[in-house]
Amino acid sequence: MAALLLAGTAAAADVKPPAAQIGTWSTALYAPRVLPARSLPPEAACIDAILAAEREAGVADHMLLAMGFTEAGRMTADRLFTVWPWTVNTEGASRYFPTREEAIAFVRAAQARGTRSIDVGCLQVNLKWHPDAFPDLETAFDPRANARYAARFLGDLHRAQGSLDAAIARYHSAQSERGAAYRERVGGNRRWVAGAMDYLKTLAAGPQAAGPQAAAPGALPAWGRAELGRLSFLSSLYANAAVKPLLPAAE
Repeated sequence: MAALLLAGTAAAADVKPPAAQIGTWSTALYAPRVLPARSLPPEAACIDAILAAEREAGVADHMLLAMGFTEAGRMTADRLFTVWPWTVNTEGASRYFPTREEAIAFVRAAQARGTRSIDVGCLQVNLKWHPDAFPDLETAFDPRANARYAARFLGDLHRAQGSLDAAIARYHSAQSERGAAYRERVGGNRRWVAGAMDYLKTLAAGPQAAGPQAAAPGALPAWGRAELGRLSFLSSLYANAAVKPLLPAAE
């Protein structure tokens, strides 16, 4: 729910606005360098992308990962706690779609109805306030592009606000009470993330590539029964801990 754009953020001189805007206005132009996508199932894609973005941006203490759980966290049918890449929030309600195509179709239908404030992807980047973040909706829902943009925006806010706590609050809202409440939720999720890193790194690694159930060309690798059993066991351990992830409300 990165609803506020940092005014005055400078763009590189050679960056030009995308031909088709997906929002209304912006004072920053940033086209993230998108790395080749790994073939990961959606359960793993955001975790992998956020961990990579944290390493690249130097985000400490896995705060961006904690923000991901606050923004787009969910428990899957297999009882895996994760950050879901095909998440959309409109009018205060989060929706989790099984595919990127369905998420994009929902966003386009909402825009056709006149809805402009729409949060998308792993870190719920707002399309109204960040219209130049991505060249198109397909890229907006790309986990690597979404996480990299969020990491850069958080860094911009950190420099402007003077502290990471203030930057996290401002990422969500300029209203002090709403920002403070969000910062508290992120702090709770950071404590959970700190205790769950073994599980999260195992999840981010994705299904084992080798084995008799190799994925067909172009298809996402499928979790094996043993892998799902291990991850479900690990996630249930973390869920029963003193703290567990605070997930956004969903329809």
